[in-house]
Amino acid sequence: MTRDPADYPLLRGQTALLAQALRLVSRDGYRYWQVQTAPTDRILAAVRTLDELHAVLLDRAARAVRRRARLPVAQLLLAPVSVMPPENPPPTWPMLIVATAPLPGERMRRVDPSANPRAPLYWVAWRDGWTPAYVLRTDQRGRWTWFLEDGFYRALLEAALAYAAEGDWRRLVLHMRTLAHLPMFSGVWSQIQEIRKRVQQYWGDRHLRDPSGQWKAPPWRAGLEGWPRTPLSPVGMRLYPEEPPRTLGEWWEMHRRGA
Repeated sequence: MTRDPADYPLLRGQTALLAQALRLVSRDGYRYWQVQTAPTDRILAAVRTLDELHAVLLDRAARAVRRRARLPVAQLLLAPVSVMPPENPPPTWPMLIVATAPLPGERMRRVDPSANPRAPLYWVAWRDGWTPAYVLRTDQRGRWTWFLEDGFYRALLEAALAYAAEGDWRRLVLHMRTLAHLPMFSGVWSQIQEIRKRVQQYWGDRHLRDPSGQWKAPPWRAGLEGWPRTPLSPVGMRLYPEEPPRTLGEWWEMHRRGA
């Protein structure tokens, strides 16, 4: 029996969505995926349609039955679009569908770490539209983790180096503090550490020594306050919120009141 889309439990946020996707792909064998968007004002209807087509709202027991019957099992991952306030969401809402096999009528991609080049899973972030920002693949040791998408990484690095070259330490500090709030899975963490090293090298070459010859804290140092010292682990991470919006229905009611 199809569940009510309003009862769908939203994940806490983007980091929780990435952690859940990592678990499903690496541990549970959900190697097929697709990112779709739906008009935000039609999100309940879109989820209902996906469930009618692919049973994405089944509970754990029902999914286990489908697996034993060797039928495709699909899950829908949604985080609140409250990266913007509920009363001012983006016009569309991204949805990640992962499955154990290709779904009929869908153009699913397969996550394949052995492919050359490797075939990763992409997730999106809002940058004047939903664009690829995170890539799930294996690292050099064969461990699944999230990385920044190459174009996104280059944009963050180039912005940091541009601020450093201009001596605009205020904007550089703001930029570095923003980087500290990215989902620091081990792949992302290693890339952000590389940006930090490049910025430190640049400022160190030009701004560390004062006229008296003494070494002083460079202007970018304030931007590193609060930076995580170790990568984020998805193990044991709390995925679901304790306060509204906890379900898609609660988000919808908040959105309606805000509108």
